Amino acid sequence: MEKKRDIILIVFILGFFWAATCLAQEVVDRIVAIVNDDIVTLSQLDMAAAPYRENIEASQESSARKKEMMAQMYTQVLNQLVESSLVVQEAKRMGIAVDDTDVDNAVENFKEEHNLDQENLELGLVAQGMTLEQYRERIREQILQSMIVSRAVRAKVVVTDEEIKAYYDSHYQEFKAKKKYHLKNIIVRDSTDLSTVQGKLENKVAFSQVAKDYSIGSNASSGGELGEFDISSFSDEIKKALEGVGKGQYTKPVDMGDAFQILYVADIISQGQGPVQKEVEKQIQDILYREHGEAQFKKWMENLKNSAHIKIMI
Repeated sequence: MEKKRDIILIVFILGFFWAATCLAQEVVDRIVAIVNDDIVTLSQLDMAAAPYRENIEASQESSARKKEMMAQMYTQVLNQLVESSLVVQEAKRMGIAVDDTDVDNAVENFKEEHNLDQENLELGLVAQGMTLEQYRERIREQILQSMIVSRAVRAKVVVTDEEIKAYYDSHYQEFKAKKKYHLKNIIVRDSTDLSTVQGKLENKVAFSQVAKDYSIGSNASSGGELGEFDISSFSDEIKKALEGVGKGQYTKPVDMGDAFQILYVADIISQGQGPVQKEVEKQIQDILYREHGEAQFKKWMENLKNSAHIKIMI
C-alpha cells in the first residue's frame, strides 16, 4: 500500500523528465546548460521542444507573438531538462534504479485497476497519440521519481480525516454519475487528408466507414473502434475536445503533433448516482496525498537547485 501511494504521489508530473535522444536531422550540437557534472545539449533541447514548437508554428498567432511564445517555451523546456538531470543524478547518488519487472508490474496494475486487457490499453494509448514504448518509458520515469520522492518527502506528507471530509464536501459533484465513453477515432497524417475526412463526415458518411477508408490508425479495419473509457485519465487536449460532444457526435480535429485525430462518441454510459464519503475516502486520500506531495516536492527541488552548480548557456 505504501509503495503504491508513493507512485501515486508523483503522477502529477507525468513525463516530467522525458528522456531526449538524438535528432533525426543533422544538427551542430553544443552545450546549453551545465548541471553539476552533467550537460544538456542543444539536440536534447530541440528534441524535447519539438512537439511544442510545431504547435506554436501551426498556430494563428502573429509572427511577433510566435517568437515570444517560442522563447518562453524553450525556457520552460530547458528548465525541465535541468530538473530532470538533477533527479537522475540524485537517483544515482541514492543507488536507485528501475528494472523492466517494475515497469511490467506497474502496467499490469494499471490494466487491472481500469479493467483493461492489452488490446484495449494500446487502443487507449492510440487515442492519446502515444505508443506502448513511450507509455512504458513514462511509467519507468514515474516510478524512478516516486522512489526518490518517497525518500525525500514522504515523512512530511500527512493527510488528516478533517481534510478528507472537507474535500468530499466541496467536490461532491465530481463523484456523482461517473461516465464512460465508448469511442472510435480516425487518424490522418496531414491537413489535406483531414480536409477530405471532414468533408465525408459532413456529408453524413458513416464514421466507421470513413475510418476504414482513410484512417492510418492500427484500428482502422475495425472502423476506428477504441472501446469504453473513463476519460478522467486522458490528456487535457482529449478531454477538452470531448467537452459538449454527445452520443453519435464527433470532435473537432485534435492536433497530435505529427498527425490529426477525430474522436467519435458511440455511446456515453453513466455509472451510479454518487458514492457516500466512506466509499471514496481512499480516492480522496490519494488526491490529497498527491497535492501535499507536489508542494513538498517543489520545496525539495528548489533545495536541490540551490545546492547544485547550474550554468545556463543559451
